[in-house]
Amino acid sequence: MSKPKPARALFSLAMLGGLLLPLASGWLAGASGTLPWLLDLAAHWQWLFLGGLLLSALLQSRQDRRWLALLLATPLPWLSASASLEPGAGVALRVASANVNLHSRDITPLASWLEQAQPDLLVLLEVSPLYAQALQQLPGYTYRLVHAQDSPFGIALLSRLPLKNAQAHADDQGIVYLQAQTRFAGCAIHITALHPMPPLTPAYHAQRNQQLNVLLVDDAQPRLLAGDLNATPWSSAFSGPQARGWRRASGLAPTWPSLGAGLLGIPIDHVLASRHWRLLGHERGPDIGSDHLPVLVRLALPPCPVGGAS
Repeated sequence: MSKPKPARALFSLAMLGGLLLPLASGWLAGASGTLPWLLDLAAHWQWLFLGGLLLSALLQSRQDRRWLALLLATPLPWLSASASLEPGAGVALRVASANVNLHSRDITPLASWLEQAQPDLLVLLEVSPLYAQALQQLPGYTYRLVHAQDSPFGIALLSRLPLKNAQAHADDQGIVYLQAQTRFAGCAIHITALHPMPPLTPAYHAQRNQQLNVLLVDDAQPRLLAGDLNATPWSSAFSGPQARGWRRASGLAPTWPSLGAGLLGIPIDHVLASRHWRLLGHERGPDIGSDHLPVLVRLALPPCPVGGAS
């Protein structure tokens, strides 16, 4: 029996190490600096690590079947991801998030998907002034809060439900996020639309995590947050909010880049829900002419909690 090639063995172990990165990233969730930043960036690529591990293990097993033991690591991306919302039953609130791409001008692909998906609340990212103008043709969304920009940080919240206290806020980098209230199943609910700065530096990484910690609070009112969060379910960004009862309503399927249906991508477009909600279903949408794929979730709300009906 011939020995496995050292390069292949090292590659296999590197892929296994990549699958274990979310554990290290979680331990360093409250830390700042270069090491937590680099670990967090690498931890995003769980599907790439898993694909590499499976391929390498199968190739190595042709020489030594003991390498098949690496297949025991297959469940790691599901086990190390941030917690998903518990399933439930009830009347569905449909919430969607779509990064439409700054350079997109044609809303036809988006409109076609929305006609089928019928979300009640829709968050749009990278909304340019020209795209915002085209959105005026989109039927069904009477209530709108749109902050268009000729930058990647134009943002919009469209709703079939009446919006109350709809406001645009700016973070420390001047990037706008939106907040509003509406009513569903007899409850007042709070919705935030967010597109933070990508974690291109350790400082931006720390600021993104801090912003999510501030926005994802635990109180009596049911809350939702949706958008392109520039973070995957394996990121340290979700550690603090998860401890406060927030859960991921969207799935683990890659949403960026959309090339090849996201086959080698990462899931960075999300809908997050406070502890009050239950999950009826989620799906990833089709190509809408962007480098991102949209996401849609269906949520139910149990009887309105005390203090949440106002």
